[in-house]
Amino acid sequence: MSGFEGVSDEEVLAAYADTSLGRGRRESAFGELVTRYERRVYGIAFRYFGNHADAQDATQDTFVQLARKADQFRGDSKLSTWIYRVTTNACNDLGRKMARRPQLAVEDVDDHRSGTEDETPTEDLLAGRELALEIQRALLQLDDLSRQLIILCAIEGQSYAEVSDALDLPVGTIKSRVFRARARLAELLAPVIDPDDDRFPVPHRPDAGVGPDGTAAPRGPPA
Repeated sequence: MSGFEGVSDEEVLAAYADTSLGRGRRESAFGELVTRYERRVYGIAFRYFGNHADAQDATQDTFVQLARKADQFRGDSKLSTWIYRVTTNACNDLGRKMARRPQLAVEDVDDHRSGTEDETPTEDLLAGRELALEIQRALLQLDDLSRQLIILCAIEGQSYAEVSDALDLPVGTIKSRVFRARARLAELLAPVIDPDDDRFPVPHRPDAGVGPDGTAAPRGPPA
């Protein structure tokens, strides 16, 4: 038991940032934040890079930055939004240091799954893994910002307003970029995804989601 059951994320961070508390209490607070967010942070980083090693490095960098900047959180947005911002910055920083587009390892996608399936893969499970591979390959062909937006909006389910706060971009820019990114993914995935397959939230055709006036009507979370 961490002693933070039922305590909000913001209060847990405040406890860690409070230097008047004992070291043990502060360490417990930070451990609680790691428990609550490590999987989500890692998931974002994994989809950004497509391999375990870089995702682990970005996850570690994210929590190092959270520890260093805990006293800078002012509560202007939800803590989750702030953490997503730190995560995307960590991914971008690591990506610039690497100066290369990472390659996807097949075993990485399989290992990243929850691990709750039977040891003997079923036909449906194998099909799901192949779909995950195709989606990951398609994501890695997007530019960095488009990939981030698809990860945060379409996969993590963040609202446009939350992503606007996380990336410091206008909501209108995010909507139009998400629409274009979905259209590009639809092109990349068209050979492998049936038009009626709803397992990945992208329009099947590049013009899907365009209104009668020719303007984009992006599918996605509400602002």
